[in-house]
Amino acid sequence: MPNGMKRMITLLFVASSLFVADRAHAQADDAGFARLYREAQSALSAGKDNDARTAFEQLEKMDPSVAEVHATLAALCYKHGDFNRSIEEVRTARKLKPTLPGLDALLSMSLAESGNFREALPGLEKAYRSASDPEQKRQAGLELARVYGQLSMDRRAAELVLDLRDRYKDDPEVLYNAGKILGNSAYLTMQSLFRAPGGSLWAQLAEAEAHESQGQLQDARDSYRNILERDPHRVNIHYRIGRTFLAQWQSTHAAEDLTNAAAEFALEIEDDPANANAAYELAGLRWKAGQQVAAQQLYESAIKYYPDFEEAEVGLGGILLDEEKAPLALPHLKRATVLRPQDEVAWYRLAQVEHALGDAQAQKQALAAFQKLRAHSAATRNSAMQSQDNVTPQEIGVEAPTP
Repeated sequence: MPNGMKRMITLLFVASSLFVADRAHAQADDAGFARLYREAQSALSAGKDNDARTAFEQLEKMDPSVAEVHATLAALCYKHGDFNRSIEEVRTARKLKPTLPGLDALLSMSLAESGNFREALPGLEKAYRSASDPEQKRQAGLELARVYGQLSMDRRAAELVLDLRDRYKDDPEVLYNAGKILGNSAYLTMQSLFRAPGGSLWAQLAEAEAHESQGQLQDARDSYRNILERDPHRVNIHYRIGRTFLAQWQSTHAAEDLTNAAAEFALEIEDDPANANAAYELAGLRWKAGQQVAAQQLYESAIKYYPDFEEAEVGLGGILLDEEKAPLALPHLKRATVLRPQDEVAWYRLAQVEHALGDAQAQKQALAAFQKLRAHSAATRNSAMQSQDNVTPQEIGVEAPTP
């Protein structure tokens, strides 16, 4: 049973307990009612829901005017999938005592589970907005997302699961539902793209990116080249092709792949000199080929067009360090640690620069930051660098073959 519903049932039980206690003190002939109620509550505490339900049904027959009994029965029926009975009981409880907590949310969720989506919608929206308890909000949100989906309210469903995902980042059920709804939305959007008049180029781009994300690198290149046949100067396409060659090199280690990657990045820069990513990738290849001057110029170009390019700052700092220009490397590496404090390569190179400058204390601090990151970042290091739009991360002591 969802935790939100557990909390709701607990509130109803508390209200019922207080009511029965007052009633038993007020009238001596209510002793039998109070005794049966205690037995019902004991059964609930022991997890004997069937015994508890039987007892509460007997209490309902003894006195149909007790709202708390109807509400507790409604919660028990909801828990065990008897949603129509839950609706009936909660509506009776509302007539008897409209102020009893949790009734509106319980009714809305029971309506949703019974397939009465439109009737459930207003109450679920209110329950989600007003819930202060995180678990109640979570349960109302999940139920509301399902109702939005059933009513084809795709935009609201997507907005809701994004909010749920932000609130419950590590909740598997929330993540599953968010992925399902957002994935379906993406699928429908792409289907519309492939059917849209004049959308063939964009459809080709989507196909190419899909191939690339699945590691089908030759198919991705073929699709990207089809785009260039239609639009030879389409920006970012040569860059994408270059990235596929870099990815291929990871498995082949063939010098030809790096040569092809460098050629594609150079073509991208010819068409779009402001493409900082292409400049950065080509800089790395030029550096590994021993072309220090060209690499430095390319890193500087990347930073010129994208001033917050942390990886380019790290790369430029590394080049200047290799050229024994530690004073010039220092500001670039310091800025890199500000832009992305979790980048261990930036801290490592900063420690090297501080050592070259003779600042032992600064070197010690930078090295400590590096070691702290290194100790627990093996699985997540440079995790932000995984999408197609991101660049190859800087590495420590790893050299690639020259193109």
